[in-house]
Amino acid sequence: MKFSFRTLLWPLIALFIYMLVQMLCGIPIAFATYFSPNTDLSYWLGPTMLVSSIVISVIILTLPQFGLRRAYSGIGCDRTTAVIAIIATLFTLLASDIVNEWLNLPNNLEELFVGMSGTLWGMLTIAIVGPICEEIVFRGGIMKPMLDSGVQPWIPIFISAVVFGLVHGNPAQIPFAAMVGVVFGIIYFRTRSLVITTLCHILNNSFAVIMMNIYGDDTDELTFDYMLGSTGSIIVVAVATLAAILLLRLFWRRTA
Repeated sequence: MKFSFRTLLWPLIALFIYMLVQMLCGIPIAFATYFSPNTDLSYWLGPTMLVSSIVISVIILTLPQFGLRRAYSGIGCDRTTAVIAIIATLFTLLASDIVNEWLNLPNNLEELFVGMSGTLWGMLTIAIVGPICEEIVFRGGIMKPMLDSGVQPWIPIFISAVVFGLVHGNPAQIPFAAMVGVVFGIIYFRTRSLVITTLCHILNNSFAVIMMNIYGDDTDELTFDYMLGSTGSIIVVAVATLAAILLLRLFWRRTA
């Protein structure tokens, strides 16, 4: 099938739902900061994002047009293949994290996320509920309708990864999210299940929450270049990238 606007209709609706619900749930914070400029955003953002993530997930999972009611009913492959996919993702996360450090883009939301990670609602949102919601939206709501329309799979994989990066709205997160989004897209395309990608997403975000709680604002100072040196970082990226590619090829063959 040729790529057309109709191919993008439901992916655009999924993205619209995602943005609209977040905006509506953010209205109380907007009022709070207007009347009290000293309001601690990190304290209120946790429960706000938690509610919006739950609402978004429920809407997209229940709308029959997306067909996602069985997205968590199985892993879409055997357990060994799932483990291969998870390890491949972990290598991708490692390589992408170092490359992201090299880009040295501004982290405009660091203070906000550190503050959120210190609250129960913030931890739940960043580590668990947020990843579940994002997988439902970006792999399920955006990728699945395009895959179902019969377009070449690399189109929805690429589009979902780019949009996944851009919606983070933070320069330091955009390249990392986009690179990891490609791997998540490949895994979803081959399994048509959100289980593996959601698990990997939760692992990544949970690790970030742990690091922020341990090191706080100094988290960004704990770089791979600092720990391993420039040469060591290059070697780790090369090895991790090669390992990720080889494991993804194996995963692809096992899901044929």
